[in-house]
Amino acid sequence: MDSQYAIEMLNITKRFPGIVANDNITLQLKKGEIHALLGENGAGKSTLMSVLFGLYRPEEGTIKKDGKEVQIRDPNDANALGIGMVHQHFKLVDVFTAAENVALGLKNEGRLDLKAVSGRIREICAKYGFQVDPDQKIYDMSVSQKQTVEIIKVLYRGADILILDEPTAVLTPQE
Repeated sequence: MDSQYAIEMLNITKRFPGIVANDNITLQLKKGEIHALLGENGAGKSTLMSVLFGLYRPEEGTIKKDGKEVQIRDPNDANALGIGMVHQHFKLVDVFTAAENVALGLKNEGRLDLKAVSGRIREICAKYGFQVDPDQKIYDMSVSQKQTVEIIKVLYRGADILILDEPTAVLTPQE
């Protein structure tokens, strides 16, 4: 049976010592939708998305992807399910190029083909209208370009669910 929902977070509760960060939260996201979670600092938005990405485990609740219950124990599980996350604080190596950063952590047999990685990055850029040079060093990029590299990293790994944690927090008004 094909579900109308790409993601369902049903009755999610996440507690930390002395605080309930998420209390019986249900979030159902249909395929093709774009959502924004809005709320005050400390409202639990990032915590809920961290549960979906496997950074935290909920004390209660169920997560479904495409109608099937899934166990997301860590980010590797999330990535295997096609769920990717771009964090507020980038995880990039400044002295590496965009292509080298995208390739970091990829499973490969033997030698890594950076030309192939660069080619795939160019394809992703063309598909989504991004402007990133795979050979440019991260330290020479603007903040918005760095964020785009983070998004490309997630898309390169095949994510069909993309979580952006406070994506505008690090951008200038022009970006």
